[in-house]
Amino acid sequence: MYTEPKVNKSSNFNHHNIVATERVKKLLLQSIDTLEEILKNQQLPAQERATVALKILEMTGLLSQQNNPSPATLVSEAKQQLNEIQTNNLGTIFSTKAPPKIQVKPNFLSADYVEITNLLLPEDNQKAIEEAIEKRDQYIESTTTTKADKYRQSYVLFSQYFPELSALIQSKVLETLPEVLTKLNFRPFEISEIEVQLTAHNDGCYYKIHNDAGSEKTASRELTYVYYFYQEPKAFSGGELRIYDTELKGGGAITHQNYKTITPANNSIVFFNSRCRHEVMPVVCPSKAFEHSRFTVNGWIRRLVS
Repeated sequence: MYTEPKVNKSSNFNHHNIVATERVKKLLLQSIDTLEEILKNQQLPAQERATVALKILEMTGLLSQQNNPSPATLVSEAKQQLNEIQTNNLGTIFSTKAPPKIQVKPNFLSADYVEITNLLLPEDNQKAIEEAIEKRDQYIESTTTTKADKYRQSYVLFSQYFPELSALIQSKVLETLPEVLTKLNFRPFEISEIEVQLTAHNDGCYYKIHNDAGSEKTASRELTYVYYFYQEPKAFSGGELRIYDTELKGGGAITHQNYKTITPANNSIVFFNSRCRHEVMPVVCPSKAFEHSRFTVNGWIRRLVS
């Protein structure tokens, strides 16, 4: 007597479950591979690359779920993930059409800066003032890289003549750098050098509009810093730092009308983009005494050039 073989419906269902699940996993893996290729594109803005990275992490998490979701659930969640990618600001990447031409915007730098007060302990600040005054005979007249006449007037002392203060300022610069980069919306970079010099501005001293990274020798300067210190009560006026909105164009820097002004404050430090055009306004020091000068330990943070 012929008996129809029994079909294990449960086994058959499980088989389809496994097949469907594997197909969805394969789809997700292919999507992750595609996203990883996009992530390697250095031409994409940082924000878009960060979005891609987050999507990869989300998809990886979907694959590694431990509660064995049904194929229907996996399909639904996979579609949701892909729909989000296709509808966000990365949608053009997945288009079958030719990619749009990249619109190159002018490289515009706003006159942003970060100011940190009370940088040094009071005793270290006082020691810096005393050292700056004691070494008055070792300063030299300042110059510019372009050797322009009547463009800058001040007196400079190089770091080898004040090694302890130089090392202290460098350590403080490194200590505050993460905060500064965040506030300036600056990408972290590998540092090759922190340049240091001590500058004295007395009566009539100034520095006309310039930037600190405008030549081949200075091109690797990323950030400029200025630490202000002077005897109190303050015996001078003027000497403000004026930073201008700057447009980088055709290998040069264009100064815009908008600017921000920083009045020197004892024991404070200011950071700004070395490519921003800026100037030091004329100092008025009625006594003309060197000890009444506007002192700064200033310098530049250079990126490592490979």
